[in-house]
Amino acid sequence: MNSGPGQTEKPGAAGSPIDVNSETERLRSEIVRLGPWHLDVELTPEISTRVFLEAKDVHYPSSFGNVKFHSPVAFFTRLLKSLYPTGLGGRSVLDCGCNCGGWLFCAKDQGAGDCLGFDVRQHWINQARFLVANRMLPSDRISFEVCDLYSLPSRRLRPFDLTIFHGIFYHLPDPVRGLKIAADLTKELLFINTATREGLPDGMLACASEDSQKMMSGVHGLCWFPTGPGVMTDILRWLGFPCVRLIFWTHVAPYQPENMGRMQLIAARHPEFLVGLDRISEGHRQK
Repeated sequence: MNSGPGQTEKPGAAGSPIDVNSETERLRSEIVRLGPWHLDVELTPEISTRVFLEAKDVHYPSSFGNVKFHSPVAFFTRLLKSLYPTGLGGRSVLDCGCNCGGWLFCAKDQGAGDCLGFDVRQHWINQARFLVANRMLPSDRISFEVCDLYSLPSRRLRPFDLTIFHGIFYHLPDPVRGLKIAADLTKELLFINTATREGLPDGMLACASEDSQKMMSGVHGLCWFPTGPGVMTDILRWLGFPCVRLIFWTHVAPYQPENMGRMQLIAARHPEFLVGLDRISEGHRQK
């Protein structure tokens, strides 16, 4: 049977073709309704979560605070490919403080197996579950839960091959204990991305407070910022990850106060997990 204009042969719930135009509008409407979004995630080649930025006369609660929007795909995909040039090969992935799941979807697109993301805020988990249900690319074996990091041990989860710890370390009242919870559930690699406190010697954690009601803040009110990669390396080695690589450390980060920077590290249980990354780094040094 041939489809009419604006239709596709993919059957709907009753076996009839789906109207592409109405489906596009449905996705756009849901993306706007579920906003604001922090991460740009593609649903179809034509639609990503970015479309909420184009909505007019839409006002989200002021209590949400300033939700910054950016795309995680290109950088994180390059990072995964440098570590696993042939793909993740079904490795399991845990994402702590997952937001809408953008990092996990990148991992799934690179061949990850079972994936679990959790966040303490229902808002982000609602977005993540919408993406699972509506992404064109495969999203099987991905689950999302509302959970506080400190209650994770009570879940008695099996260890994961990889753990993503992006944008959560500096929102914790006891970040070393929090990172230990994640490390104890990790067999191969930890991906850590954290804001840093500038203007102080490396080797410290700088205490601060934050508004626990804002969507981009933690929920505990107390937080700690590392002052450089040295203190993070010491913590990671104590946690059983002796091999640490600093991917970047920028002293001026977009959308952050002047005294805040940003850094990305990868920590491994064993050096062989970093062979691909080290090979690329060595090649760059020889050029």
